[in-house]
Amino acid sequence: MDGEESLDPQELQETLQTYKKLAIDFANHDTILKDKTVLSYVAYVLEVPDIDVVALALDILEIFVKNVDNYIHITSTFGVRESLEATINKYSLSEPKISNQAQNIKDDIERMKPPIYNLRSRCRRVIEPKKLKTHVIVLHVQGLLPETRAELEAILIRIEGLISLVVDVEHQRVTMRTLSYVTAKQIAEAIDKNTDNMEARLVTRNKFNQEFLVKLLQSGDNSDGEEMPDYLPEEEEQEDDKEGVVSLFTGLKQSASSLYKSTAEFLSNSFYW
Repeated sequence: MDGEESLDPQELQETLQTYKKLAIDFANHDTILKDKTVLSYVAYVLEVPDIDVVALALDILEIFVKNVDNYIHITSTFGVRESLEATINKYSLSEPKISNQAQNIKDDIERMKPPIYNLRSRCRRVIEPKKLKTHVIVLHVQGLLPETRAELEAILIRIEGLISLVVDVEHQRVTMRTLSYVTAKQIAEAIDKNTDNMEARLVTRNKFNQEFLVKLLQSGDNSDGEEMPDYLPEEEEQEDDKEGVVSLFTGLKQSASSLYKSTAEFLSNSFYW
């Protein structure tokens, strides 16, 4: 595929490792997977010609498939089973372990539907409370470097209410989807408390759609930042999956090179999770 030669396998692995950490907690699955772009993204990287990236993507799909409540998400997302089938055929001779893992995941998808799934699904809609609301927080982190990335991720992963996380070292940006009670200031405080050389500022836009940074923590006599309001504007939650999954997957293919160069930038424009 065009653009694959320019992809950075190390950057892909770091991003997928973060996804894998978040996927381990089954409580995150419904919120993560309600945007089919997430599954399409993981399925798409199966086409990357790097065996470690492919193996990691398969591990993530394997975790999602273990949760029977993900059946609708997985079977209604264009590209998942197709990518698994292509992986089975591509590595059947050269990497039989990878091929067998992809085959097992594909077989598990076919077997995972519970006999009374539709009834259970209808019952949950009646008795379950409304899903918790989430929002996206984008921070500029001064001091974020390749050698400090792992330190920052370790801090952010421990924040209660974090659902998804993408770290863009090149632009010193961190894009997070969290439960609505988590604030940007709380995240900035966690970074300030646990690091010596990193400072987080909120990335936001004014009424003219111009991007600017808001200082979240005041220190000493430094008063060059605007005072923070009592609340931060939250992204309005989308209630319907209005996008077409076929066009969505096509968009991923067309944007492959820029997607892997700056994943956070792509996610903040295209993902709502």
